[in-house]
Amino acid sequence: MFMRICVRSVAMLLAAAAMITAAASALAQETSGKVFELEPEYVYGRDRRPQIGYRKPEVFDPLSDRLYQSGYRNFAPTAIPDELKTVPAMERVEKMHRILACADAWFWPFSRTAHNNEPAGIEVEILQAIAKRHGWDVSIAWVNTGMRFGVGVTFGTSVDKGICDIFMGLTITNDDHHMPRHKMAFTKPFMSTGYVLVTQGPASGVKTLDDAKTQNVKVGMPAYSPMSEYADDHDIPHATFFQNYQVIDALIRGEVNAAMIWSGSISQAKLEHPEGEFEMVKGYQPPDEMRFDNAWGIKAKEVELLKFIDEEFDQMLKSGETKRISERYGVPFFPPIEPGAPNSPQNDER
Repeated sequence: MFMRICVRSVAMLLAAAAMITAAASALAQETSGKVFELEPEYVYGRDRRPQIGYRKPEVFDPLSDRLYQSGYRNFAPTAIPDELKTVPAMERVEKMHRILACADAWFWPFSRTAHNNEPAGIEVEILQAIAKRHGWDVSIAWVNTGMRFGVGVTFGTSVDKGICDIFMGLTITNDDHHMPRHKMAFTKPFMSTGYVLVTQGPASGVKTLDDAKTQNVKVGMPAYSPMSEYADDHDIPHATFFQNYQVIDALIRGEVNAAMIWSGSISQAKLEHPEGEFEMVKGYQPPDEMRFDNAWGIKAKEVELLKFIDEEFDQMLKSGETKRISERYGVPFFPPIEPGAPNSPQNDER
């Protein structure tokens, strides 16, 4: 009896195996010639909130590019002919009819990887305007300037390797020890940014930090920042939050009704919080100590390229083109800091 049951069980198993084999064979015939691939997912959007679904990037996007994620980072977006790799940068630009730049992929509103129908950022547009005037193109290598040990690390993996001639997204702080270490020089500044006063609701009557002090209105600001140090030194009532975006969140929650935030973050705050009632105080001018020049970095030996960019910046400031580009992004325009004022570059980096 036992043997009969075993034989029957084996027969059933063999029959099942035959059916599975037949089904697999039929499926293989039906799908012959087809290659199965995993559908990639890209997570990004106009306001950079997660959005699931596939959209092929218009340009290189380091956070969704498989080569970048696997470790092949910071490479030139355009091949440089061998005979132009060692010539002066200005000659390379003129002969290639192309400006090679490095920019942070997530430094909105100054730069970011641009997708269809989305603006690329203030600095990218400035560079594009310069190139357009001369009939040139622009190629950008996307880098990450938010490295743990500072932007000098990013210099080492990008401009030091010759993948770009201009490094965008820099702020002159007078504590720029990374510049001479990498033989870099600042261009002239093209504008300045700083901490600006935004208010809402009960604090709408506060127009200056002196008003906040007189009326004892608590002002939100980033912790461990030049702004919080300024508030401590000037006895301004304030509450600190770990990062700039948390100050904005505190405004939305109503924990504070006045805040000092970086001027470059206003447009992003409005984008992410359209329900927000806060507004920058009209005509507000940051304290001199709380304003910083924005510039680009170029190898100090590239004198001709430095001179060229400086002249282009002067022309765009004089015509108002830089101001128009900045304000189109919702960023208040402040001109470069006057020599001799606090935070004005005291030493010529070149």
